[in-house]
Order: sequence, then structure tokens, then C-alpha cells
Amino acid sequence: MSVPDSRQDLQRNSLYSLAAVGAVLLGALLTLGAYGHFSAVWAQLISEDTALPRRLLLMLPGVTLAGAAVLNILLSKPLWQARGYALTTTLVGNLVATAYLVYLLVRGVPGHPIGIFLALEMSLVILLVSIRAGLVWPALADANIKKP
Repeated sequence: MSVPDSRQDLQRNSLYSLAAVGAVLLGALLTLGAYGHFSAVWAQLISEDTALPRRLLLMLPGVTLAGAAVLNILLSKPLWQARGYALTTTLVGNLVATAYLVYLLVRGVPGHPIGIFLALEMSLVILLVSIRAGLVWPALADANIKKP
């Protein structure tokens, strides 16, 4: 019988660190997207002719982008520390933002970079789902496997 290496037990899943860095980068880009959206619709939002339901619908994409950005940035440190609640919360928040962006893409909003934000969201969602499914990087070597 071989004694497992103590360093192997201490090795952590580096995908959490990758997800935390990705969440910060995505949060920054989503913040810029929300700023761009609000600056584009600001004139209609403050117009007296725009009804309240229309104003709320105009604000929804920017609020969705800003909410996902804040969530990603706030939970990046606990995600770096491999906290389970941070993984779950970040995954759920980004799934909601992804679903809304898919809706906007299917609905068809001409001249808007929805596809770019959807691709960025999907890349983080795929990484978070992979971590939730048990993917570990770097792969842990099994101490019981003997080399020939």
C-alpha cells in the first residue's frame, strides 16, 4: 500500500479561480453594456411623452445587464475561495441574464450587440455548469494507479 501524497489532498480546483476572473471581466463588460444601453435610451426615459410601462420596458435590458454585472463582481471573491453558495448564486444569476438575452436575440432587436453579450454570458455559464458537474482542473492523479 502506498501512502497518498499530502500535496494531492491540498490541491484545489483551479476552475474556481478561472470562473472568478471570468466573472470580474464579464462584470466589467456588462457594466459597459448597461451604460451604453442607458445612454442610448436616456432621452426616451426622461421624455414626458413616454408612458410608465414603456419606460420600464426600456430600462429592463440595462437593469438586467447591470444586475448580472453587480452579482458577478460581488461574488467573484467567494467564487475564488471555492464557496458553494457563490457558485450556485452566480450560476442562477447568469442563467437568468442568459435567458433574457436569448429572448431578446430571438425577438430580434436590430442594431444591438446582443449576440456578443450572449456569447460572453454563455462562456461563463458553461464554465460554472462544468464546475457544478464536477470538472476539476488540473486533474487529480489517483494515488492507487501504478505505472508499468
